[in-house]
Amino acid sequence: MAHGVVIVGASIAGYNVAKELRTKSYQGKITLVGKQASLPYDLKELSKNWMLAQETVSPPVFRDETFYEDEKITLKLGTEIVSIDPENHTVQTNKKESIPYDQLVLAIGSTLRMFNAPGVDAEGIFYLRDFENAQKIKAWDKKSKDIVIVGAGFIGLEMASTFAQVGLNVTVIEHAPLPLGRIVGEEASHYFSNMHRSHGVTLLTSEDVTAFEKDEQGHVTAALTASRKKINCQMVIIGIGVVPNTSIAHPDLEVQRGIVVNEYGETSLPDVYAAGDCTVWPYQGELVHVEHWEHARAHGRCVAHNIIQPKSEVYAVRPYFWTDEYDQTFEYLGHALNWEQTVIRGSTDQSQFTIAYLDANQRPLAILFANNAEKRKDVATLMDQNRPIDPEKFKNTAIPIQET
Repeated sequence: MAHGVVIVGASIAGYNVAKELRTKSYQGKITLVGKQASLPYDLKELSKNWMLAQETVSPPVFRDETFYEDEKITLKLGTEIVSIDPENHTVQTNKKESIPYDQLVLAIGSTLRMFNAPGVDAEGIFYLRDFENAQKIKAWDKKSKDIVIVGAGFIGLEMASTFAQVGLNVTVIEHAPLPLGRIVGEEASHYFSNMHRSHGVTLLTSEDVTAFEKDEQGHVTAALTASRKKINCQMVIIGIGVVPNTSIAHPDLEVQRGIVVNEYGETSLPDVYAAGDCTVWPYQGELVHVEHWEHARAHGRCVAHNIIQPKSEVYAVRPYFWTDEYDQTFEYLGHALNWEQTVIRGSTDQSQFTIAYLDANQRPLAILFANNAEKRKDVATLMDQNRPIDPEKFKNTAIPIQET
């Protein structure tokens, strides 16, 4: 009897594997297993529009239950997979159920980096990672005036934008000297800093939280810092990053930070694929890890194609992400943890600008573009050429970017 595809993780990647299998007319069984109780939902909305919509209490689901019924996708929600038996092609659940598979997809996302400091167990201190967390934050912010956000990554800054817009006093505390500096560089980081400060956000960099104070009821009342600052608050959001989820383990499943997959999304176990945040995958000669929504969606779709027709599609999607903060949108195409130089097109003194991150041969490793300064397809065209750019031409906004 054919057992079809079992997808572990009702995540962005997991949902897109299931959806794409049916879109491409896969006729076998599909079982989607998720730890969460709710239908698959759009995680990125929780820090943005969903949080701003104060009366909204239901999760931002991709599709309602009828979609899964119509597409004959079996949902097993509130269920955790605890082990894999690749020899017998089964997975075991926390409910002591054994689920057989022909192909297995691990789409189990990432896990939070936890913060350790005295008082971190106080009521009113939250992480934003799932709908349950988001519900608690939204309920708590109604009785808060001052909020501290620990960490100035994308989630932290998006939350700062959200809460500043609903009228809270927001303080962001960041260990590094610049917010997002490792990702976007000094010029763009200064732009982000100035943007948030112009909206009333207090941004403390090169600073660490050392403890939290709480009242007799156990509610957080202040954050204490290494430089002896005391910041009064009634709510704290901790956003210090995530790591790939590798909780489903097997001696023959290769893990290097994340679950290692090849260019087809295949793991080291036979008939076992992985997609999205839990993976590291080959990109331009090295294994990389990308945590963004677009990658999870595209990777899930690619895995679906390779399940239908093995080794039919190489995953070669250039990483792309965007972030919305206040009324501004920032897009980033490529992947650069190190670069030789940056070149700015336009000016960071204005709301529209573009920054290229160049290697030693002046080829763009990544390009950041703000507020529709460029069209994504034009940036992609330039990067597809994989050639050195002329910095002076790149700076000249009268020359189309793809011709620089």
